[in-house]
Amino acid sequence: MATQSGEVESVEAAKYAALQVEIEECKAEPGTTLDMLHAVQRQFGYLEPRAVGMVADALGITKAQLYGVATFYTMFFFEPKPPVIARVCVNLSCHLRGAQDILHTLEAAATADRSGFEVEEVMCLGLCEQAPALLVNEVAVGQVSAAEALERVQASVAACNEGG
Repeated sequence: MATQSGEVESVEAAKYAALQVEIEECKAEPGTTLDMLHAVQRQFGYLEPRAVGMVADALGITKAQLYGVATFYTMFFFEPKPPVIARVCVNLSCHLRGAQDILHTLEAAATADRSGFEVEEVMCLGLCEQAPALLVNEVAVGQVSAAEALERVQASVAACNEGG
């Protein structure tokens, strides 16, 4: 059990070290607050409090001010999430081209087997020309059937499980 604990601590330390490198690269540039918040979320899967503190210190602002920025945006998470998030657009263009089928297929798969992903219904991704559209993490996927969308999401989950 001690080995497992040591491995977890080592992984966490590596995440903080990688984040520190990204912070150092960003902090010299103006307007990098969102980039730094994205770096935290990329490393930890959510806005981990100690990591947010590192960003606040680097920017010379309080954690409360930084959380004020983060809460304005819907794509930042304040609790751990599965490694893959599928956001399905249900706005008019996507709805007319089958978004509801995609949404229902992904929701059923996500709840049926706890498959390592979460589904979010969103109003617009700005990808109307690719309707029906979804984001798998930050990758746009468009003009797909429900089955193809599920395959893309499952491929992303598999890649995350393999460490990629």
